[in-house]
Amino acid sequence: MVTDVDAIDYLGALAQLSVDLLDVAANGVLLADHRQALRLAASSEWPRVTELSEPQNDSPGLDAFHGGSLVCSPDLATEDRWPTFTAAARAAGFGAVHAFPMRWHDRTIGAMNLFSVQPGKLDVEAAELGQTLADVATIGVLNERARNSAVVIEQLERALQSRITIEQAKGVLAERLRVTVDDAFTVLRGYARRNNLKLAGVARAVARGELRVTSPDDGRATPSAESGQGHPLKPCVAE
Repeated sequence: MVTDVDAIDYLGALAQLSVDLLDVAANGVLLADHRQALRLAASSEWPRVTELSEPQNDSPGLDAFHGGSLVCSPDLATEDRWPTFTAAARAAGFGAVHAFPMRWHDRTIGAMNLFSVQPGKLDVEAAELGQTLADVATIGVLNERARNSAVVIEQLERALQSRITIEQAKGVLAERLRVTVDDAFTVLRGYARRNNLKLAGVARAVARGELRVTSPDDGRATPSAESGQGHPLKPCVAE
């Protein structure tokens, strides 16, 4: 499945594909490391989906991973299972979340979190398609691990470091331009797109002071002078 492409790029493309096919707002893909701790591996493009998908002590993704089955909250306004996660998700503008286990037979390697702006249950077809996409992601990752497990571990480490660097760059821009971190991310992403550069590379340059963004409006830049146990499931699929 992914023997000739970077596993993280593969998951990122699949995350974006799921957003397009299922008409949801965002997707965050979590993978378990060798200690069975969940880590964010890829996500679709949405300013705050990264922090929402980061593993927490209590979250739908964690429950889907440990339980091996679909976990969802069709209306976050009435959700009480994950107080911290729910508050953050609602603050980010989401009304519902559905977490699909990434499993193959009796083995679960992660979870795929789908975020929707509007509350609502998934219909049966959407739920089946969501699980199919999670299964495809699982098979791809397992094939890549079988080919070269050391490479995948290195890629996951690199992905984590890229996320950290992006967060640092967002903080730098937010303070420098006096904007919110969400707006800072938009500027960062816009600059990368317009210049056909990788987001991680732009973030690294900003964090190191090698690239100085001059405007929150257009993102133009100039070189700097400075070089467990799950919760009971709630019904979440519409008949």
